[in-house]
Amino acid sequence: MVIGLIGMAGIGKSRWAARLTDVGFRALHCDDLIAERLRTIYAADTVTVYDIGRWMGFPYEAHYAERERIYRACEHAVMEEIVERIAGEKNVVIDTTGSIVYLDAALLERLKRCTTMVYLADDADLRVRLLKEYLARPRPIVWNGMYRPRPGETPEATMARCYPQLVRSRAALYRKIADLMIEPQRHRNPAFTVADVLGMIDVRRKAAS
Repeated sequence: MVIGLIGMAGIGKSRWAARLTDVGFRALHCDDLIAERLRTIYAADTVTVYDIGRWMGFPYEAHYAERERIYRACEHAVMEEIVERIAGEKNVVIDTTGSIVYLDAALLERLKRCTTMVYLADDADLRVRLLKEYLARPRPIVWNGMYRPRPGETPEATMARCYPQLVRSRAALYRKIADLMIEPQRHRNPAFTVADVLGMIDVRRKAAS
């Protein structure tokens, strides 16, 4: 089984990938692979996801648009490599980027054909927390043109207004490609286990067969 974890940056994909490794899955962390690619090709000082966030910056900064473009190019290349690597493999979990939904349709379709896509959903309370965490310690977020300042508006006010719009638009795209959606009341609950996730996947696969 190959599982692809999808959802917003900070939602818990890496945490669930780590939990799946405890039961024998091999984890592929997309942001780690992107960080390596940025170091190799662009000499960026990127090791962790937070290094990428610092390198990428906020959408109001002058360098952001170009670095967003570079990040997306690296993301596409990494996902191409992953799709080729996982062919025929078992027990792999892909910790995807939050912006996976912006990949071209052909690559997304290839990924879907060999992966069970599990969407870790958010809610209003989580969106508030995710924005606070992003402002305090940014992860790489692809705004995809959705940062739209108004005259006289501070960058912080623009992000506070536009971030929920970004999340809502992403949610529709995540649902579109997901095979299974797990609500935050479940995936954020410590009592909700890896066995529960695998059981939900198994039920879904049997229903689809």
